Amino acid sequence: MLIKVSNVTKRYGDILALDGLSLEIKKGRIFGLLGVNGAGKSTLLSVLNGLTDIDEGSVEIFGLDLKKKIREIRNISSIVPQNLAFYEKLTVKENLEFFSNVQQASKENFAKAIEINDLSKLLNQEASTLSGGQKRRLNMAIGLLNDPKIIYFDEPTVGIDPKSRNDILDSIRSYKDLGITVVYTSHYMNEIEKICDDVAVIAKGKLIEQGTLKAILQSKSETLEKHFLALTSESQDV
Repeated sequence: MLIKVSNVTKRYGDILALDGLSLEIKKGRIFGLLGVNGAGKSTLLSVLNGLTDIDEGSVEIFGLDLKKKIREIRNISSIVPQNLAFYEKLTVKENLEFFSNVQQASKENFAKAIEINDLSKLLNQEASTLSGGQKRRLNMAIGLLNDPKIIYFDEPTVGIDPKSRNDILDSIRSYKDLGITVVYTSHYMNEIEKICDDVAVIAKGKLIEQGTLKAILQSKSETLEKHFLALTSESQDV
């Protein structure tokens, strides 16, 4: 397994964000973390990127202990956060050049990030003038600059129109062709169905069910069906 999460618990004061969570993620797959808001998805991504310490349990990535080998793990991974992480007053090109220099990215990776995220016609445009979908694509391109083996997406389609959402999902699906393992969080079942190979459904920091997309869709679990109803209701409210 590329990523192995074993009995991980994380508390924020009296709030139990992750409750003995265990799951496994295979190399070269697009793995969906599906759950309503507050399920623990973002906390788990923070843990996997070494941004949040765990209270109990263990995490291994590429066979490396997360606590002991965080620097090595960060060198081969990247996270695209829900919040936009670039400079609004710089152009698209200037942003990419800045983060490329910080990450010591190659010219090849620089060009690849532009091409995959369809930014070539926007390079001289100030980031503040981009549409919501274009800003998301710039956010994604920055996440590709360090040539990651694993890339994490924390609900990257929040607040954008359906056309831009589909374009972004198509781009993410193409990451798999580059040999990148993708971990994608969402509370939209239709997004998970569109791009994911495997799925873990989580609620209140616990794993409800994990399997291939096909197996999850075919599941007759009463608990899972109730969870899908909650997801459907939340999606309609957004």
